[in-house]
Amino acid sequence: MIVTTSLLLKKAKAGAYAVPALNVDNLESVMGVLLAAKSTGKSVIIQTIPRTLAYGGEGSYIAMVRALYDGGADIAMHLDHGGDEGICARCIESGYTSVMIDGSALPFEENVALTKRVADFAHSRNVSVEGELGTIGGKEETAGSVSYTDPKQAEEFADLTGADSLAVGVGTAHGVYKGTPRIAVDRIYEIASRTDVPLVLHGASGLSREVVRSCIAAGICKINFATQLRQAFTSALRRSLAAHPEAFDPKLYLPDAVEAVKNAAEEIIDLCYS
Repeated sequence: MIVTTSLLLKKAKAGAYAVPALNVDNLESVMGVLLAAKSTGKSVIIQTIPRTLAYGGEGSYIAMVRALYDGGADIAMHLDHGGDEGICARCIESGYTSVMIDGSALPFEENVALTKRVADFAHSRNVSVEGELGTIGGKEETAGSVSYTDPKQAEEFADLTGADSLAVGVGTAHGVYKGTPRIAVDRIYEIASRTDVPLVLHGASGLSREVVRSCIAAGICKINFATQLRQAFTSALRRSLAAHPEAFDPKLYLPDAVEAVKNAAEEIIDLCYS
């Protein structure tokens, strides 16, 4: 079934694993991710950022997921880094089962108020909400300084907003890492000791297996991956086009990209569930 992230993350928290949240950009990446979920029998969260929705249409991606999903493990459809109440509402109305409202750049009180408004609206429609406290480097939609999540504020934020999950700033960044990232795993432990709300790690593409596993052990229940999938898609597409320079039918060269996304997603799934 296509369910809420709240349902998936409660199971993850109880089972001490993380649910991979995989960003999709087109039909082929949706196909690859769903094939990986089916082949592994594991739940995933399929998500899109606002820039993707601006490119392909806010109703397009949930429509593709619903059309292609044919059973197996439960999945969720999530808006990643929703920047305002409007896009969250539109995604909810189009059928998303989960949205993120990112008020992390706002003062604490304003972030709380915004997240609570979205949570109240979403919960009335049986949709889950992810909030963010602290910041994550290299953000897709905005740029700014990185700040770590304060554990005491995280506890207060969870209590005041009613958010179903919380993205935390612990040193990760979106995009390609330059150098070796230093992740504050001890900060994750401290935040998790103060709140029962499932914690979310953004910017996991490029982290070592050991670091990801340590973050899960510390209390992370949802991990976002985007760059790793995009790199797999693009590299495979380039190889396929080079191998078939005379091809002009996309159906001849795009299957290699679908397979590459599937393989990358299967590796991520194994990492999060093992």
